[in-house]
Amino acid sequence: MNASPCRSTLILSMTIVALSATGLRAQPAEPAPKVDIPFGFLSDPAEPPDDLLDAILTGKVSLNNRLRFEFADTTGRKSSFAATNRIRLGYGSKPFHGFSGFVEMENVATLDADNYFVPATSDGDPSRTVIADPTGTEVNQAFLRFQTDSVADSGASFEVKAGRQRIKLDDDRFIGNVGWRQFEQTYDAVRIQSNLGVEGLAVQYAYVWRVQRIFGPDGPNWDSDSHFINVSYAARPELRITPFLYLLDFEDDSPGNSVNTYGVRLTGDIARQPDDEEDFYFAYEFTYARQTDAGDNPVDFEADFLAVEGSAIKEGLGSATAGYQFLGSDDGTAGFRFPLGTNHKFQGFADQFLVTPATGLQDLYLGGSLDLPQGIKAAATAHRFWSDEGGTDLGSEVDLTLSKRITPNWSVLLKAALFDGHNGQPDTARVWAQTTFQF
Repeated sequence: MNASPCRSTLILSMTIVALSATGLRAQPAEPAPKVDIPFGFLSDPAEPPDDLLDAILTGKVSLNNRLRFEFADTTGRKSSFAATNRIRLGYGSKPFHGFSGFVEMENVATLDADNYFVPATSDGDPSRTVIADPTGTEVNQAFLRFQTDSVADSGASFEVKAGRQRIKLDDDRFIGNVGWRQFEQTYDAVRIQSNLGVEGLAVQYAYVWRVQRIFGPDGPNWDSDSHFINVSYAARPELRITPFLYLLDFEDDSPGNSVNTYGVRLTGDIARQPDDEEDFYFAYEFTYARQTDAGDNPVDFEADFLAVEGSAIKEGLGSATAGYQFLGSDDGTAGFRFPLGTNHKFQGFADQFLVTPATGLQDLYLGGSLDLPQGIKAAATAHRFWSDEGGTDLGSEVDLTLSKRITPNWSVLLKAALFDGHNGQPDTARVWAQTTFQF
């Protein structure tokens, strides 16, 4: 159990929210663009640093404060209510001969931890519905970086980053930061990125020796001996090709999640005219992957993954989307899984399938978004779920969001998920109200 909640921190943050909430403006569901505020006080922050000390003292401060109220109710458990606040404070130096550094702390506080339950840390009341937002303070990121825009006049970009860092690949399906939860997932890793001097090419490799998961300073993190390889090439606006290989080995901490996954992702826009603000176009995504057990995984299995999605988009009006995801099973012994993915983004916001059932999963979904007056953004998605093995009906879900932007630094969000479970799946409802301030 973590230390008693930081009530004063949460109350102070709520006061800041109340005092700053004048002049409400529109905000999309995604976080607002972050505006960095320079900290430099010894020299002009717009000027290149004179020396290493100047580079350190004239860097930039970043802050993200997210206040959230979450209600959750599921069959067989008491309802939960979590009022949590996340403060994330970071500082990055200026580049000096291509080298820079960044460090970021984060704190999560709640007024009453007994109103919900976090199984990973045993915080709260075990009879209540799970809300995975424990409290505490930790180092979220701390890394050194070397970056250059051109290597030996070849036009090749190059970046290497070493230390605890955020890693998000493609749509976060396989490798992500689980950004919806208050503590995010970061990686102790060495990461290399380059375009190798080829326009439209992006090559990424990372070696990860530890995964800092979403359960705070007292939660279970994973030692790792894992490799990420992701290569993306934009052949043309209608086609980006992204082959990938993720070799995950979590040794003794989570051997059941040690898997090797390889596949390819195809994305693109069709009939899009970038200079036309009222443009109408189509977008598509296609992903296929194969997964096998690795390391000390106690289960010997192979499984397939398939995702197909198409959208019709009208700039300034909204979009309509249809998609299907197949998370295969190996004869019911194990299902295709995503140990490091931002799984809240997929298979419904109710989080019923964060871990794939051993019998696999099929998800057919239809959704749409709409740009309403006064800058309000609305979105809705309906899901239907079946197992792979046996085709058992597992239920359906409806997800809804409304969002507004206050300023480029301020946002508000309402979000709901209603899951109707079948054949042993519990009914679940989740509702969120959230506001975020960042610079």
